[in-house]
Amino acid sequence: MPGHRGAKVLRRDNGGRIEFLVITLWESMDAIRKFAGDKPDCAVVEPEARAVLVEYDDFVRHYEIAYDADPHA
Repeated sequence: MPGHRGAKVLRRDNGGRIEFLVITLWESMDAIRKFAGDKPDCAVVEPEARAVLVEYDDFVRHYEIAYDADPHA
């Protein structure tokens, strides 16, 4: 995907229920809009994921990286 710079999926057990946090990295808000469309704050959840998730957020939050301690970044 043009402008996509990577992703991380974090997982935790929350009392017998598994929660996931998906973090995607993009080169710009323009790249996000090209992927997500005119409403970049609405989550893009593929039908296959919707079919297996009990629930999911229908919104996203955008942040800028203020500091990156990853020596490979």
